[in-house]
Amino acid sequence: MNIPDSKSRLSEPLLPAGQTSVNRRAALRARLARILSASPAGKTEPADQRPTHFTFGVDALDQALRGHGGQPGMPCAALHEIHGAGRDDLTSAAAMSLLLAERCRDADKVPDRPVLWVSESAEARRQGRLYPPGLAELGVDPAHIIHVEAADSIAALRAAAEGTRSPAMAAVIIALSGRKPRGLNLTATRRLSLSARESGVLTLLLRSGSDKDDPMPSAAWSRWQVAAAPSAPLAANAPGHPAFDISLLRHRSGLYGLNARLEWNREHRIFRALPAGQDTPDTGAVPALPVVRADHPAAQVA
Repeated sequence: MNIPDSKSRLSEPLLPAGQTSVNRRAALRARLARILSASPAGKTEPADQRPTHFTFGVDALDQALRGHGGQPGMPCAALHEIHGAGRDDLTSAAAMSLLLAERCRDADKVPDRPVLWVSESAEARRQGRLYPPGLAELGVDPAHIIHVEAADSIAALRAAAEGTRSPAMAAVIIALSGRKPRGLNLTATRRLSLSARESGVLTLLLRSGSDKDDPMPSAAWSRWQVAAAPSAPLAANAPGHPAFDISLLRHRSGLYGLNARLEWNREHRIFRALPAGQDTPDTGAVPALPVVRADHPAAQVA
């Protein structure tokens, strides 16, 4: 599955080289303002029409994510981190980020809000850019994606901050490389988190370098690790739906130890848990059904 050269809405570098930092920031704001003003969703912003939460569509998982008595699933108006388990899992983590944004878009009463994808130019050259046919295979309409490239991680964070503050966006995805990207710290994630809460824009921080063993401080509501999983074959041994092993590393409620193997159904635009005993190769991966630490309140949710 090839997710990551796109001509979706914007494919040229966001910040031209050879400008002062002040001019580059002004160019950033002007470029984003032009993009956002062209979005049909940016012209009407009824606050009560924004979804507050989105779900995976897997009841056991969504109920577990309620934490201490909240709504099922995860809040849209928040920052969430998505980490690839390894370098080979970056495409799966990117796909998961896009699909979570789609789940939030599907819950929105204003269907035309786009998703802003911000990446670093150097990383885009190494890993590839968003690929429209690959997006379509997932059930993601490339016309709903605004793809911008920033000169480096600092510029990417600035661009993402501008996008997150705009209610015209359905979601903002920031793709950063390395274990400790420049400019990414507790203050930066707190700013993104506050902007997401105020605007209602789902904000996803996609990380290519997992820091599971030495995590950076973060104000994110949740942190997930994503790995590719074997697909369950369809009839006549046809290739199955995209499948993912996901692990919850951190949650605002204190929930952790939640693992699931999910597959994405493009037609129904929903995840489902691969049941125990599913006929897939034995990879020694995480359990097929969500598992929650037994002494956590979420473990008592049916």
